[in-house]
Amino acid sequence: MQRALTAGLVSGLLLVTGCGGSPSPEEVASDAVSGLSAGDGQKVCAQLTEPAKRKLLAALADDPPLVRPIRARSCEEAITKVHAQLTEPIRAVLRDGEVDDAQIDGDRAIVHVTGAGVDLELRKIADEWKITDGLLDR
Repeated sequence: MQRALTAGLVSGLLLVTGCGGSPSPEEVASDAVSGLSAGDGQKVCAQLTEPAKRKLLAALADDPPLVRPIRARSCEEAITKVHAQLTEPIRAVLRDGEVDDAQIDGDRAIVHVTGAGVDLELRKIADEWKITDGLLDR
C-alpha cells in the first residue's frame, strides 16, 4: 500500500540528458526524485521544464495525491511544502532516487522510478534532458 501511495505522489508531482558531459536522463530523474526526498526544491526544479513547473503547481493546488492541497508561488516553494507533508517511509523510498535505464527515442526519453513505480517523461532541450511530465501527476 505504501508503494502505491508513493507511486501516486510521485506520479502526481513529477508531471531529461545525453552525451558530452551533460547529465543522462537517468541522472536527471534520479536527481529530481532524491531532491524531492530531501526537500531540495532547487535540485528538483532545476530538472523540470517551465511548463512542467506550471503543471506541478496546478496539480498541487487541486487535490494532489498523498498530500493536502498546496498553494505556492514557485516550484521551489511547492517542493518544500510537499516535503514537509511526506512521511518518513515515503521519503525513504525516494531517497536513493533509484531509476531503471532510460528508454530513449530521439529527443524523448522515459525513465522508470523503481521505488515509486512511476515513469517520468523527459525531453532533450538545448542538449540537456529535462523532465516534462510524470512528477507528482495523478
